[in-house]
Amino acid sequence: LELQPNIELIADRVRSSVADVIPCDLSKDAVIPAELSLKPFDVMICSLVWDVVAVNAAQLEVVIRRCLAWLSPKGVLVVQGSLHEEWYTVGSALFPVLNIDKETLFSVFDKCGLKVEKWETRTKCSTHY
Repeated sequence: LELQPNIELIADRVRSSVADVIPCDLSKDAVIPAELSLKPFDVMICSLVWDVVAVNAAQLEVVIRRCLAWLSPKGVLVVQGSLHEEWYTVGSALFPVLNIDKETLFSVFDKCGLKVEKWETRTKCSTHY
């Protein structure tokens, strides 16, 4: 963390580092449209994605494996999600979300061959990893 970040420099660094943003649908076996003819990615960022596509541990394993099919062998996943949640809202609509604890989440990670390099949790109104 930078104690006195220069937001403009950080934004410029990110813009020059990101090659593209790719549309994908983790609810389908064909996650990325075949016509894009893409190679596996070195970095994938999944922020509040897995826990809204999967609503149980078995579905989570499927979703993670779909991601891993697009990750290069030495690639890195950056993941953010929530623990112990049941619902999320968009306007007045209510949607189910994966209600999972850390132990179950790590068990699914283990089944998928994932190694957690760094883990952080933040608790405000809910707990996010």
